[in-house]
Amino acid sequence: MYKSNKCIRMNAKDSIFTGFFRERSNVFDLYRELHPEDLESSLEDVTIRTVKHFLSKGYTNDLGFSVGDRLICLVEAQGYRLKAMNLRTMFYLSETFQSYLNEKKITLYNIADSCIPRWEAYVVRTGEPNEGVFRLMAISDELLDNSMMNAVPMGKDTLLSEYIRACHVIDNVIREEGNDDHRVALQRIVEECRESCGRIGEFIWSRRHEIMGIYEQMFDDEENMRMLKEAYREEGLKEGREAGLKEGREEGREEGKADIVRVMVSKGMSPEEVANITDLPLEDVVRMASEDRRSTRLSGEERTADAASACAIAS
Repeated sequence: MYKSNKCIRMNAKDSIFTGFFRERSNVFDLYRELHPEDLESSLEDVTIRTVKHFLSKGYTNDLGFSVGDRLICLVEAQGYRLKAMNLRTMFYLSETFQSYLNEKKITLYNIADSCIPRWEAYVVRTGEPNEGVFRLMAISDELLDNSMMNAVPMGKDTLLSEYIRACHVIDNVIREEGNDDHRVALQRIVEECRESCGRIGEFIWSRRHEIMGIYEQMFDDEENMRMLKEAYREEGLKEGREAGLKEGREEGREEGKADIVRVMVSKGMSPEEVANITDLPLEDVVRMASEDRRSTRLSGEERTADAASACAIAS
């Protein structure tokens, strides 16, 4: 199966996080863990503001929410370190604050200091050895400088610690199962998470039947995409040989790759996910996905429950 267990690892981690925090009560619990000193805010103060889509490139952040008019908070879960967190945070903050101001009917011309919430941005790193929860204290003028990240102590039984443990389970199971039957890997992940990952584990267990069905379809689609990619690769080689030109070979291969990228994006995968699965550079994936030829640019609403679920656990 074409990178099947790597696909399980990526999509399971992402979708556990985004699926669990679609529930406002879970977001409120997370806020209370980040700010235990706040005893006044209530569930009614929480508004989920996760960025679904911006810049016509299909980028999304994992979680965004506001607490009354006091705070806008962004949380990103990462299985590997991204150097561009300053830029990503700027993008997400811009989109989130624009939505907030529009909702409050505030413009840049009638704005006042008291109208603007403060912001916080957190990164949950799940890959050893630098795992943990980190807060971006400020956006550096050196946009690739991540030195402004400070570690945030989290208790063993907090939601983010449970999520990190669930990612450990996924990594360990995939490492032990290798490229064997993905059904066995999925079953182990579900059962071991339930045993050791608290509320996150119970969430995964509650979705176990859905998970198995979704991944069966996903791997059928994955195999179809692999075969399609191989067919386009062969077509590119054939065209190149017939023309006797290197340019013909490269163009054929490029079109094959581009079609695979567009198919994967149309399934609801983000450019980052596609880049990791295909080993293509992220900038190439973004370019291919945005081309007019058979391009499908999905808005947040068009990333339907089926497409969102096809990347994993949540409904």
